[in-house]
Amino acid sequence: MDISFASASPKDAVREEDCLPRVGDVLESMYGGLDNIPVPASLESGSSILQGCLPLLMKELSSEALLQRVGSKKYERLRDLYYQSSLLNLWYSWEVKRVLETLTDAHIPVMVLKGADIATTLYRHPELRHYTDVDLMVRPENLAATIELLKGLGYRYHQEYRFESVSRQRAAFVYVKEVAAGYIVFEIHTSPHQNEMGVSFQATELWERARPITIEGVNVYGMGLEDLLLYLCWHFRSHSFSRLIWLYDITVLLLRHAGDIDWQKAYAIAKKQGLLSTVYYCVQWCQAVFHISLPEQVQIAQFAPPALIRHLVTHFVGNDFSALLHVGLHHERKIVQRLMVDDKPALCQVMLRVCFPSPTHLGRLYMEHSRLPVRLFWLYYPLHPLFMLRAYFKDRPRRKRAQHI
Repeated sequence: MDISFASASPKDAVREEDCLPRVGDVLESMYGGLDNIPVPASLESGSSILQGCLPLLMKELSSEALLQRVGSKKYERLRDLYYQSSLLNLWYSWEVKRVLETLTDAHIPVMVLKGADIATTLYRHPELRHYTDVDLMVRPENLAATIELLKGLGYRYHQEYRFESVSRQRAAFVYVKEVAAGYIVFEIHTSPHQNEMGVSFQATELWERARPITIEGVNVYGMGLEDLLLYLCWHFRSHSFSRLIWLYDITVLLLRHAGDIDWQKAYAIAKKQGLLSTVYYCVQWCQAVFHISLPEQVQIAQFAPPALIRHLVTHFVGNDFSALLHVGLHHERKIVQRLMVDDKPALCQVMLRVCFPSPTHLGRLYMEHSRLPVRLFWLYYPLHPLFMLRAYFKDRPRRKRAQHI
């Protein structure tokens, strides 16, 4: 079923809601049947239950239909996890309001990134988009004051990675607070994370293009629609396309705002940031998986990478991006992640980084469970290529099985 992106009147919006992309069939294809889905023992260990799509599935299928497809035991566990997640989401709503009110009362401009923005401004029913942390961005000069205000609200610093203690490229700080329903997590950014693939987002430019939004009754900022599109595509790619909900977010953005996005502006920003190919393939992925159509004015072909890049992607993973979501094809998705570049120099840079990661990335890979002092992370540089080769050959039998599913 194709989805129209034409601007909708309030009356049309009701019908549009009924036409939201469905996730049940996609999940069934990914896992070879809903009865094969893994169910974590607790909410704490299952932050990405059903690829983050559990609320969507619970809304999409009746209790009887889901019970028949997964069995009574798994259904009861999914229902319990859904209740726990929904309760935690209510706590998040309250804490987001408190934190944003506190920051704005202190005259600190704040930009809400990803989940909390998306749930409020893109989903007509925000409770369908659960999130496990809240990402906020403030200007560097306001970071210290923001942290003090969070501490005053009962939050404490959490060191997410052991290597953070010596990293020189920190742009985010995690603060947590325990509540009755679990843990509330805020990640305070001064700029979006840097990465291993030559892509960076300039915080100053994001502030210049920011759009005003209202979350829990508080007036704050969100990324401009063009930046939001690029960032969601990049976020999906940077995490090796590992959660269906992130692709669904891009789809809902296109569904709501494809006609509002300045596509020439998006093209210019994507070209500057090296994200043309990323946008091109992610939008195609949305079309292939959720069967959406784009307005005529959207010329997505202009984002296409050179013929060499397209040939490499087709050679290694084929043209069926829908099948690429299968849970057993993690290696293939990693290949796409690395090939999704805009030109030959970018491809060479990515390949170089694969073999010789930055100190930050190398530290995260190996120092979390290493007994060595963190400052000796560089000892893993000559070992990293060997570990990669071992993992590749060890994983070959599993990949062959997955390709035949």
